[in-house]
Amino acid sequence: MAPLKNVMIIGGSGNVGKPTVDALLKAGFNVTALTRKSSSATFPSEVKVQSVDDGYPSDQLVAVFKGQDAVINLLPPISVEQHNSIADAAAEAGVKRFIPSEFGSDTTNPRILELVPMFGHKSAITKYLKTKESSGLTWTAVVNGAFFDWGLQTGFLGFDLKTNTATIYDDGEAPLNATNITDVGQSVAAILSKPEETANQFVFIQNIKTTQNQVLAALEKSTGQKWTVTHRSATEARQTGGQKLGKGDMSGIPDMIVGGIYSGDPAADFATTRGLSNDLLGLKEVPLQQLVDQAIKA
Repeated sequence: MAPLKNVMIIGGSGNVGKPTVDALLKAGFNVTALTRKSSSATFPSEVKVQSVDDGYPSDQLVAVFKGQDAVINLLPPISVEQHNSIADAAAEAGVKRFIPSEFGSDTTNPRILELVPMFGHKSAITKYLKTKESSGLTWTAVVNGAFFDWGLQTGFLGFDLKTNTATIYDDGEAPLNATNITDVGQSVAAILSKPEETANQFVFIQNIKTTQNQVLAALEKSTGQKWTVTHRSATEARQTGGQKLGKGDMSGIPDMIVGGIYSGDPAADFATTRGLSNDLLGLKEVPLQQLVDQAIKA
C-alpha cells in the first residue's frame, strides 16, 4: 500500500479529536478538518478546514473526500446509518483508509455487547466497513479501554478530584484497561504511518492495566489525603443506565458504560483476551503513579 499523507478528520475539535490532530501534525500528515457549516470550531493554523451541510449529505462528502488518503470519523456512534453513509462516501471518493469512532471496549466480544448493549452501534459500523474492503477502502478500529486522564479529570471513572471522594464499584478489584487520550491520538498517527501492518483489523492498546483500589491508593499518595469512599454495585449501575436509556434519557449512558467497565467480567479485560498492539504502534505502558500525578497536575 502506498504511504498515506492526506488525512481528513471529522470531529477533530472534540476530546479525542484535538490530541489526534496534534499527533497527526507532529507526524507530518497533511490534515484537513471537516466541520458542519453551523460549527464554530477552531483548529491550529496548519489545519485546512472544509465544511458541509449539517446533515453530512453524501454528495458533499464525496466531493470533500476526493484527494484524501484517510478519513478519521470521530462523530458519536449514535446513528449507524450516518456512519455507514460516511463510509460509503469515502469508498466512492477513493479513500484508502477509514478509522471509525470505535475507541473504547472490545466490541468484537459478544459478551461486551451483552454487558453494554449500546455498543452494538459500534459493532454494526465496523461490520459494515468490512463490506467495503472489496471497493479498496481499508479500515482500522482502535480499542483503548477507558480514557484514563479524561476519566479521572471528569469523574467518569468514579473519582472526584475536587472533593477527594471515590465511588468504588463492588470490591474495587475489577481489571481496568486504560489509555490517556494523548496516546490514543498518537496511536492513530502510528496506524496511518503503518498502513500495511494495520489494515482491516482491530488494534488493542493501553497505557495501564490496573484496578480502582490501586488508582485510589495512587490518588491518596498524590494528594496526601485520605479519600472518602462509597460503594456501588456495577450490576446496579448497568441496570439503572439501561432503564434510563429505555426511556430515552441519555443520562443513563455513563452508568451503563462504567457498570460494564467495572463488571469484573473476563471479557472486559481485552489485554488478556486479545493481547496488545503497543509494540507495533510504539506505545508504552506507564506506571500508575505517573499517570495519576499527570492527570492531577493537568
